[in-house]
Amino acid sequence: MGRRRTYYREVRRLSLVSPPAMVASVGRRRAAGDWRGACTAGMVDAHVDLPDVARRWGPGEAERIEAELRGFAPDLLRRFLPRLDSWALASRQQVVLSRLNVPFPARSGNAAVLVVSQPTEARAPQRLGLRVVDAAEVGDGWLDLPDWCWHADASTDRRWAYGASPERLPWHHPDGRPYAPDETSPPERPADRAEMVEALTALLAAGDVPAAYRAAGFAVDHTPPRYGSAHLVTHQLTRSSPTLPLLAAEYRRLAHRYGHRSLRFASQLAVTEDDGVLRLHAHPSAYKLPGPLVGVPAPSDVALLLAGALSAGELHPLVHEALFPGRDQHRPATRPETGKEFRVRCGGDWHLLRSTGGHLSTGHHDAAEIERELLLARLGGPITGCANAVRAWRTGGKAVPKEIRRVRADLLARLFHGDTDTVLAFVAAGLDPELRDGTGGTLLHWLSHLDHVRALPALLAAGLSLDARDGEGDTPLHRAAAAGAEDVMAALVDAGADRRAVNGANRTPARVLQEARRRG
Repeated sequence: MGRRRTYYREVRRLSLVSPPAMVASVGRRRAAGDWRGACTAGMVDAHVDLPDVARRWGPGEAERIEAELRGFAPDLLRRFLPRLDSWALASRQQVVLSRLNVPFPARSGNAAVLVVSQPTEARAPQRLGLRVVDAAEVGDGWLDLPDWCWHADASTDRRWAYGASPERLPWHHPDGRPYAPDETSPPERPADRAEMVEALTALLAAGDVPAAYRAAGFAVDHTPPRYGSAHLVTHQLTRSSPTLPLLAAEYRRLAHRYGHRSLRFASQLAVTEDDGVLRLHAHPSAYKLPGPLVGVPAPSDVALLLAGALSAGELHPLVHEALFPGRDQHRPATRPETGKEFRVRCGGDWHLLRSTGGHLSTGHHDAAEIERELLLARLGGPITGCANAVRAWRTGGKAVPKEIRRVRADLLARLFHGDTDTVLAFVAAGLDPELRDGTGGTLLHWLSHLDHVRALPALLAAGLSLDARDGEGDTPLHRAAAAGAEDVMAALVDAGADRRAVNGANRTPARVLQEARRRG
């Protein structure tokens, strides 16, 4: 059961951070050669001027940057960006993207580098910024990602990173059949990439971390650092084990890129290559990269395929192309859960309720009866089970059964991650205009996270108020101002939002916008 929950969370994470509609739109625009359109579809603000790149770094660098932009896959990149526990993008993180073949930081003015910037705070719209900087500007705090994380053309490296050999996927036979539950890699087969990943996974699952590192080609020196405990090396290797299938390749890539033979692996460990042998040892003074040695754990998609949690059709198209070259992908239609039924105790009987999109209804009480009971409950009167369930559905209270809480949480998570299509599908199925998030905000309070051009008319038609207040007294206009989303603010004002409204801190939206500009 625990493993199934883990697989469900991982599949949900992938669908949240790069929704199917985003993936399809980015793919179409990239295939048409429209890299700016791909950025727009992938919620990326592209601050890139190619003529300016040519003036600053020369036409050769401008051509390289343009080639990187033509292959840029922001929907794929989102799966590998650093995140918080809530799956929100880590704030103020800078990410280097470049297929530059020379070591850097380079001499100033020598090379251009694509850089992605993440939101300035965790609750902000999950948009990315894209710009070009000089390689000499790469300093502390950067995360350096390999091109298989973000470039469409890196199919061969992507296949390797996902654990596949040229012949097969891990936990699969060469003909594509997955292993049976009790099956392992046949011992007579010569060692390959897929078998190595299978072996590493088995060793790590058994808790034999040192053996896993040895199987990955590392000589591990367990001598503790001068000011560290005897268990420090094993502890840090255990914490870093999800990166093990990629560690050797990333060490060699970054050792060349930054021009250092010994790279800091963890707080007091280093990787060094001597005569072709990779050695892990205590070396606190080794060169510290701007970010971690391995910026991402090994991808889990192949394990999800084996577990049946993910079908080949549900893979990201670029991952499908890498893992199943030459095979057509048939992506299934995605639909939100909009028809969940459950029973609640109401008086002396059990009543059936139904969740339809963003609305909870019961056949035993009409809407007017439920609203009247909710009003009386606010005045201190009693409340029946059905009305209490509707109240909990709207506010997130625990009276809603866990299956319904999951539908509610899924809607709010997709709202947060900018999945406009799924949110609109919920609206079309019947949205309760009183539905609130944990802060007391309506869906309109999150408009800056969505494609507001499409979402605003639909949400207003569903009955949402332009001037509804959240728990802090903010209107949707205040929230848009806090996000610095001036285009969203203009759309709300045009629709009739009160620009003079003050929140709980006695600030107007204009004042909130001024403060957001200063912070940004």
